[in-house]
Amino acid sequence: MSRKRWSANRAMWTQNIRQIGWIAILHLLLWLAAIVLPIALVYSQYDPKVGNMPQWDSVYHISNALEALIAWLVPVLAAAGVLRYMHDKRSADFIHGLPIRRTELLTGQIVFGWLMLVVPLVMVALVAIGCLYGLDLPWRLKAADVWHWFGETIVIETFIFALGIAVGILVGQSVLHVVLTNIFLFFPAGMLVLIYKNLSLLLSGFPDIHYYLSTELERLVIPIRYVMLMDQPMSAGEIGLLLLLSLLFFAIAVWLYERRPTEAAGQALAFRALRPLFVYGVAFCTWLVGGFYFGEVERQWGWIVFGYVTFSLLGYAIAQMVIAKTWRVFHRWKGYVAFIGVMVVLSFIIRADLTGYEQRVPAEADIKQVYFGQSTMNFERPEQIGRSFVEYDQFLRTKENIEAVRAFHEQLTHDQPSPSHLSNVQRVVIGYVLKDGTRLIRCYEVPLESYMTHFRRIMESKEYKQQYYLLLRPSGYSPIREVTIRNMNTGQPVLVLAEPKGIEAFIEALKQDLWNEPVENIIMGREVYGEIELLQSDGDTLYFSINADYVHVRQWLEQQKVWNKLTE
Repeated sequence: MSRKRWSANRAMWTQNIRQIGWIAILHLLLWLAAIVLPIALVYSQYDPKVGNMPQWDSVYHISNALEALIAWLVPVLAAAGVLRYMHDKRSADFIHGLPIRRTELLTGQIVFGWLMLVVPLVMVALVAIGCLYGLDLPWRLKAADVWHWFGETIVIETFIFALGIAVGILVGQSVLHVVLTNIFLFFPAGMLVLIYKNLSLLLSGFPDIHYYLSTELERLVIPIRYVMLMDQPMSAGEIGLLLLLSLLFFAIAVWLYERRPTEAAGQALAFRALRPLFVYGVAFCTWLVGGFYFGEVERQWGWIVFGYVTFSLLGYAIAQMVIAKTWRVFHRWKGYVAFIGVMVVLSFIIRADLTGYEQRVPAEADIKQVYFGQSTMNFERPEQIGRSFVEYDQFLRTKENIEAVRAFHEQLTHDQPSPSHLSNVQRVVIGYVLKDGTRLIRCYEVPLESYMTHFRRIMESKEYKQQYYLLLRPSGYSPIREVTIRNMNTGQPVLVLAEPKGIEAFIEALKQDLWNEPVENIIMGREVYGEIELLQSDGDTLYFSINADYVHVRQWLEQQKVWNKLTE
């Protein structure tokens, strides 16, 4: 390195310390407040007689929300700080005139920014370990816990910093740099949610987002993933992936910086080729948001189309204003017309269902068992079913119920119902486990009145009823040792049974009414007269409501001369 280049590099670092060194100080103070200060407060308030030690299983338990905010926002601020010079025209002209290559310049800025993250973290880790071992208290945390926190935190902060560097090369304004970096942190999960939700609007029976992503969705949002570290530590593969992506972002940033025009400072986007991508990308995202919003609120195609057009037009106009730095962009309407044309064609292709997704119903001979319920999660996790004393979601295996569920599904594929949000709607999830091991699932919003016959055929069957109520399941409950019947209005008991014969007679009457209970009661409920508490021998309690259709329970209570007390 020549003396001029060495001098220029030293001048850049000196300038960085003066202008953005406060970010490192802020980083240090925030972590001290989040980690070390609570430890010191515990020491100052500790009473050995009481033994009031916090139950911190990891460093993340000390102040989880604050830690997540620091790990999220400070790296974004550091990236904006080290690239600030290229977003200001005068600074960009001056610094790019120094005798130093761009690759060397950006590498030096990346190293300086990364040190603003690492050095404070190392200092906080050392101070925290010193407190844990220097303050003579029975801490649950050990030095290994602190270094574990340090390792995972530096990986997260490095990734966010690297993303911020890559985004900063693409834009020409610091404010836009910060905004887009935060958007990109949430972009993967947000786009998946919007795409899957809009597919459910275009394809009848398409399941919700939770079925496809479930627990993986939160892992795609790095700030939320940091919060989850309290209970779910990062695997070696996850750490390796984040470090690899960080190196990739740094490499892309250096490569793009070599080709970035100096005059891009002050512009929204540094590269002209990105401008149409930005405009139509924003229009596409707002198109999805419009469909998502009106799909949730109105569920009517007229309003959904209105949402698509209105939101995408607004997004297109705002993106054009950001690029042009003026509100006078309405003469560029032809680009939006082309966008609408492409989206209409794409929507018609999806709606045409060329793959036969909507009409696909397995042959009865291929079905091993069917699933009928309201939750897509329970279809994937059958071990969750059967733990509560009423179970709406069920796997059914009898030939009659397989035929009934399949017939209901065929009717839904034919009708493709689109109920209004004002109608009485029931969510229906139908799943199949086929004999060859493959699985198929569909999800519908169904108007109750139109399909009550199908609900009745399935939910009043013996197999469904037996699995729906814990009291009807063979060996589903422990012996009942006490029955308490309460007035619904006063909450006071009107009858308490502890004698085995009385309990047996009452349970038998209750079971008969549960077997005969109409589907309307299960789905919509009926007027309730009282509450039944069944105390099991293991200490657990079952609760039932007494409604107008419980004929046998009413007759039994009338014989005991307590029915009038129940309805007072």
